[in-house]
Amino acid sequence: MARRGENIRKRSDGRWEGRYIKGRSADGKPCWGYVYGTTYTEVRAISARKKAECGIYNLNSTDITFSEISEQWLYSVRQGVKESTFSHYQYTLRHYLQPVFGDFKVSALSEKILEQGLLAVITPANGKQKTLGATMAQECLSMLRRICKYAAHFHLIRPFEIMVKLPQKSHKVPLPFTTEEQKKLQTFVMESPTSRKIGLLLGFQLGLRIGEICGLKWGDFDLSAGTVTIQRTVTRISCGNGHTKVVVQSPKTKSSRREIPLPKSLLRVLKKLSKDFSSGTWFLSGNEEKPVEPRCYRKSIHGYLKKASVHQAHPHALRHPYVKPKTKNL
Repeated sequence: MARRGENIRKRSDGRWEGRYIKGRSADGKPCWGYVYGTTYTEVRAISARKKAECGIYNLNSTDITFSEISEQWLYSVRQGVKESTFSHYQYTLRHYLQPVFGDFKVSALSEKILEQGLLAVITPANGKQKTLGATMAQECLSMLRRICKYAAHFHLIRPFEIMVKLPQKSHKVPLPFTTEEQKKLQTFVMESPTSRKIGLLLGFQLGLRIGEICGLKWGDFDLSAGTVTIQRTVTRISCGNGHTKVVVQSPKTKSSRREIPLPKSLLRVLKKLSKDFSSGTWFLSGNEEKPVEPRCYRKSIHGYLKKASVHQAHPHALRHPYVKPKTKNL
């Protein structure tokens, strides 16, 4: 028998089955969708997500849980953010907030419950997860506030002011390459230049992010004008079901879409290499089918740094010390 008001029942084969209205026919009759799982809790969580995807919820219900309202909030912002941002929101919500707050009825929430729960998110008591860093802790607090504001908008709760002391950010200054190391890198790339090696210089001389380097096509280089235009980025995101996928999308911010002058030494090499490729060819992969993803290119960068006999550095850290001084003198 289905639990009251939830359309969830235990089947004769031992599994749990939930149903939800995924739409309505032309005559107004409900079209049902079905989900299955090994436990009641699992099916309830999946049903909440499906209802949120379909936009079908009775927001006036006093029995609505944090999981349900948070899923509704998540899909309400979906159209206004990039796919990678939505994926990050989804992961943060389901990995950090819902395990702690998910079963609470929204009507039962208070500042004390929210603040104590958030502290449990930041510093898990079970020891299975590490304490969250400053950035992720801030993201969890920000998301929790947004969800509460969303619930208050529908008069499900009163407005809350959540006050929690967050971990302090550690200001680590990346160790820059010495003048000697910069020369070694330049020599290593120019002795036998390839697109993948040149990508290293695009990051450390021009300040390109690794996703932007992976997103370059030969058509983005205007070799006559001596410039490169940044208009896309490549990233791997979570699909929300344990799988991931590579997506190509617009750059990180509006100002990230930019045109950058190329150093003369780099321009000469690019002109020679460009003869073998069409404008639609991905710069790093050398084919038109798919780009190189950042995870793979990071491994290449670490290998190049080792071969060039310079110290190892995180690929993203390579760009920061050189963005201003290098572009100023081009």
